Amino acid sequence: MLNPSKNTLTFLFMLPLLAAILLTTGCNSTASEAAAASPEGDTVEVAVAAERSLPVEAAPVERGDISLLLNYTGNLQAQRDITLMPKVGGQLEKVLVKVGDPVKKGDPIAIIEDDTYMAQLKQAQAALTQARLNLEKMELGSRPEEIAAARNALSLARAALSDVETIDDNERTSAAAALANTQAAVRQAQTEYDKVAWAGEVGAMPQALALEQATNAYEQALAAYNLQTNPGDATLAPLEGQVVQAELNLTLAENPFRPVDFEVARASIAQAEAAVELAALQVDYATLESPIDGVVAELYAEEGDMVGSSSAFGLVVSNETEVEIDVEESRLGQVFAGQHVSLHVSAYPGVDFPAVVTTVAPIADANTHTFAVTITPLDEKGLLRSGMFADTTLLAEEKENTLLAPLTAVTTVNDQPTIFVITDDGQVEQRSVTTGLTTKTQIELTSGVKAGETVVTNGQVNLEDGSRVEVVPEI
Repeated sequence: MLNPSKNTLTFLFMLPLLAAILLTTGCNSTASEAAAASPEGDTVEVAVAAERSLPVEAAPVERGDISLLLNYTGNLQAQRDITLMPKVGGQLEKVLVKVGDPVKKGDPIAIIEDDTYMAQLKQAQAALTQARLNLEKMELGSRPEEIAAARNALSLARAALSDVETIDDNERTSAAAALANTQAAVRQAQTEYDKVAWAGEVGAMPQALALEQATNAYEQALAAYNLQTNPGDATLAPLEGQVVQAELNLTLAENPFRPVDFEVARASIAQAEAAVELAALQVDYATLESPIDGVVAELYAEEGDMVGSSSAFGLVVSNETEVEIDVEESRLGQVFAGQHVSLHVSAYPGVDFPAVVTTVAPIADANTHTFAVTITPLDEKGLLRSGMFADTTLLAEEKENTLLAPLTAVTTVNDQPTIFVITDDGQVEQRSVTTGLTTKTQIELTSGVKAGETVVTNGQVNLEDGSRVEVVPEI
């Protein structure tokens, strides 16, 4: 076994002490160096932080066109839909169309049995003919034979009156002689009667009969004498009345009708003509016609059914369609008649149907406070159908050659629209701007920026005026 020397043992005991001294010296030296270097190290880190650039997305401000578009939806409906109501009743004789058939205005759709209406028309036409013939007869007046007969009757009446009123000497002498003869006959008969009157009961004798006859003859002769020599009112009045009546008959024969009679006759003709028109309308109404150009949408009756003015026969809708949308009050000022509209339906994807605003309601709906706006498609090919769901886009406003930026470029700082413009040295300038029209992707800038300047479109959260940025394709 080896025995260590004294020097070796001393060295072994000194090793820990020496290690402790070296460790202490090293730590103090490191601490001093660190203490000496710390001010300079802080300055470097601040400088590095100051030079660091924030990543952002950016785009240039450019001039271009922008449009304000308003989007609404609604259901297409026929501009006109008319329920077919027969104007006359009867049995449906024939149906001439089917559901879906196109029709023109005036095309026959169905026929109602019209025998009764035809008979009424003929009756009315006969009444009109009679009324016209009656007026023609009145205008012709009395026949010449009737006028001649009336004139002859007047002449006879006047002659009879004249015979009584005018007596010449010969007639008076003849009347006196006849009266004298009858007087003599009475005296002779009286003498003969007196010869037998004493016998009693002479009433049956010839003498009594002769006296009675002679007396009657005398009285007649006396009346004739008085009439011819001095006719009285009782004699003249009837004769004068006959003359007056004959004169009236002649006047009526020459002018049988007054003006009012002709007016009555013409009114009768007008009434008869109206009856013919009414009957003819009834016949025409027996043929049910389409009131518009369109399509037969529905039929409610078949041949043989009884129809009338209170029962609907079918429905015809127009080929032209329209869509009604409800526009809120805040947008009403941007909607007007004649405004261009783009219309789309799912039945024809990708097809843009041009349309136009035709009417804007003058008053709002009391419940929704919206205004009904009617849009009419310009559907030249007739592709659109009533009931289709339509998306409409209204061109509310359009500007050309104006400053445009991406919509995301504008943020709000202190309630003001704000953008960050990137300068040539890589810093940003914070600017307040005035905006105009806005779309889903673009915004109009009317002040605060110039064409060609680059603006931050994404990454504005950590920016402030003077921040250094680095434009990257995508954050």
